[in-house]
Amino acid sequence: AAGAFVVVRPATADELEGFLASDLVPPDCMDLEMLDGFLTAIVSGPESVQPSEWLPQVWSDGGRTSNPAFTGNEQAQRIMELMLRHMVGIQRTLGESPTRFKPLLYMPEEKQRNDKTPPEASAWCEGYMSGVKLRDDEWQPLYDAQDAGDWMFPIEALAFGDQDPEFAEWVDDKEKRANLVDELAVASVLIFRFWQDRRRVSEARGSGSRRELHEAATPGALRAALPPAVNLELAFDASTFIRESIRDVSRTIFEAAILVV
Repeated sequence: AAGAFVVVRPATADELEGFLASDLVPPDCMDLEMLDGFLTAIVSGPESVQPSEWLPQVWSDGGRTSNPAFTGNEQAQRIMELMLRHMVGIQRTLGESPTRFKPLLYMPEEKQRNDKTPPEASAWCEGYMSGVKLRDDEWQPLYDAQDAGDWMFPIEALAFGDQDPEFAEWVDDKEKRANLVDELAVASVLIFRFWQDRRRVSEARGSGSRRELHEAATPGALRAALPPAVNLELAFDASTFIRESIRDVSRTIFEAAILVV
């Protein structure tokens, strides 16, 4: 049943996290926090992205040819299942229970922090922006829409603030960074709704005018559509997505199995 994919249970998340931190993956493989941001952007964006396209980005920065050294085909299938379940869990939470959505962030205790500890939420936001980059041009209408472009600001500032002078002043103390982190959940839901509404209108009207599409998905209308506890409908059926994803990714699993050690 599709409901089985609503969330990743803690033990399952631990299994995926452990694999992503193991010696079986390339050194620049995403960790679970970055993967969570990456998949959030993919399920939120203007069009579907197949696993065969986004999976190489998970294993290695920039989608290089590096792949995990799976111990067997069974492990390869298991890891892909965990990723797809996590992905659908994000999509269902954003669509059905938006007030419950929270980015998966690592927040180590103060005494465990050191100079090598990444700034809070930076990995999640870097992952999100990597997902946006897969469809850079297609995301442009969000930036062009009045107010809607501001929803990307906390994500971009936390992703790039430590390297980009444009955002540096917004993350140069703990309070500013904490305020941006607090905005991530709402921003993510609003972005998700923006694109889902545009998809819905586009599918319903087919050849509808650009003006009609724009008016149906204005930021003000989306913000008004998010009262507490509202049950938002999904843009596409989760079970269908899983079936299509597994079919698409089977080729990737076969290729990965060649690297079995």
